Amino acid sequence: MTKKNEAILLFMPTYLGFHPMAWRQEDAPQRQGELDFDHVLRQIRTAERGKFHGAFFADGIAIGMGPADVSIEALSRTPRGGTRWEPMTLLSALAASTKQIGLLGTISTTYSQPYNVARMLASLDHISGGRAGWNVVTSAHPKAGLNFGDEALMDHSERYARSQEYFDIVAGLWDSWEDDAFLRDKASGRYFDPEKLHALDYYGEYLSCAGPLNIARPPQGHPVIAQAGSSTPGRAFAARNADVIYTMQAAIQSAKEFYDDIKGQAADQGRNPDHIKILPAVILSVGHSMAHAEDKLAALDALVDPVLGMDLLNNLIKADLSAYPLDGPVPEVAEDQSGSRTTQKYFLDIAKRDNLTIRQLMQVVVRASCIPGTATSIADRIEEWIECGAADGLNIQFANDEDSIGIFVDEVIPELQRRGLFRSEYQGKTLRENLGLPRPTNRFSGNEAAASLHPIAAPD
Repeated sequence: MTKKNEAILLFMPTYLGFHPMAWRQEDAPQRQGELDFDHVLRQIRTAERGKFHGAFFADGIAIGMGPADVSIEALSRTPRGGTRWEPMTLLSALAASTKQIGLLGTISTTYSQPYNVARMLASLDHISGGRAGWNVVTSAHPKAGLNFGDEALMDHSERYARSQEYFDIVAGLWDSWEDDAFLRDKASGRYFDPEKLHALDYYGEYLSCAGPLNIARPPQGHPVIAQAGSSTPGRAFAARNADVIYTMQAAIQSAKEFYDDIKGQAADQGRNPDHIKILPAVILSVGHSMAHAEDKLAALDALVDPVLGMDLLNNLIKADLSAYPLDGPVPEVAEDQSGSRTTQKYFLDIAKRDNLTIRQLMQVVVRASCIPGTATSIADRIEEWIECGAADGLNIQFANDEDSIGIFVDEVIPELQRRGLFRSEYQGKTLRENLGLPRPTNRFSGNEAAASLHPIAAPD
């Protein structure tokens, strides 16, 4: 079990570094081809050496940078928006090459089938020995729908309503087999107990699924559920379903308000708030000294391409600022009603907090508000956010993964351990055990049969 003040740390790798210009540095490793698995594996093994709880892989299903619909001309200046790993394939390879670190991948509920997703994640959990996690997202990129034959994005609230049905199906399918269903009794000739195999028979407004799932219940019961929505429907979904919540928060006060709101909603749902781990994102340039960390970040900023910079700014804040003076203040921007409100609010909050000009906000957007830090300053930040009730830990990304993950593991982790803020060893075999989360009870076991899932009756 995790201690009350023990930080949970997830590493969020970004191929070649989170800063869009990391690839241009003189000392950036040269590769013969795109997507070098050994490069990613080396970083995950370093994180595992540092006892990170998990590696958390974001994903997108269209060419582009997250929710930003930047031009191909802008995208051609960075590796961030081009090719990327398919998460389940990558995590399966990493599962066979690591032993203890958790492996969480992103899959959209908008453009995938729940039966296939339940099966893939159950397989990953078996392959990894109980280290799988699913980051549940509803796709917001304007080009994603076109890749799946949809002309327009689904309404924001409707996406979450459909996503809830989708999640209910996946979670129900994971319970198809009771834990002791497989007898493997050679004397009687009975391999499994048919009384302990259950059909789902789910019929909802958006989706239906008969079940049962054709794979044994995952070692964790259910793989760990992560979620990244901070809108009103996103928070409600997270409070009801998530074990881990990824969020972007510009200031500690807004982070605390988010933390209190989610924990309160979880309690209202009858859940134990301690069983939801809220992990704000932080992007770091880690140095042996503050001057070293700042110099590393400044070197990356000096390589920023202005074509990419302005395109990213306009897209992430959902407004065209090209008509305003670059060195003037950031104007008021209307709240976006279609895409990722979390990202828009995050950067506008930073602009307001720090009184930034448009040019300065563009620089922040390109580096995604990356901050320089040392072992002491990063440990101070983690300690402050945990002790004031703003976080249970952090989702950590690095401006340049290649030269920051090693410094973090060798210098920041020991400092956290010295303060009693981080464990020295993995405490369990599964990701749930290492996060201090209970293993879900099978809904079909004992007297609970099927009553916990809704709806279960076919429509007229």
